[in-house]
Amino acid sequence: MVNYNEDKRCSIELPEEKQYPVSDQYKVLEGYDIYRSENLIIAIVAVEGQGSRDLRLYRWQKRKGEWKVDLCRMSVSRWQWNVIAEKAKELATKYNIS
Repeated sequence: MVNYNEDKRCSIELPEEKQYPVSDQYKVLEGYDIYRSENLIIAIVAVEGQGSRDLRLYRWQKRKGEWKVDLCRMSVSRWQWNVIAEKAKELATKYNIS
């Protein structure tokens, strides 16, 4: 359900089942949780909207009981995921990060 606050910002309430609170202009095709807690969701989400599909990175934070986009809602479809994964592994190994 989409709600609009006094300041005209959109907030979305999630049902109990796992979903992603994207805006009404997108249909969620599928997503992957990078991290999820009671108050924070970071996810990669495949969406469809305005006649095209996109892969987007989101971070939502629950504020006053409502999910809000917190940090990002950007397209990542052009990112080189194999290079990113390789570099992340290299840095984690180099600096002993588990």
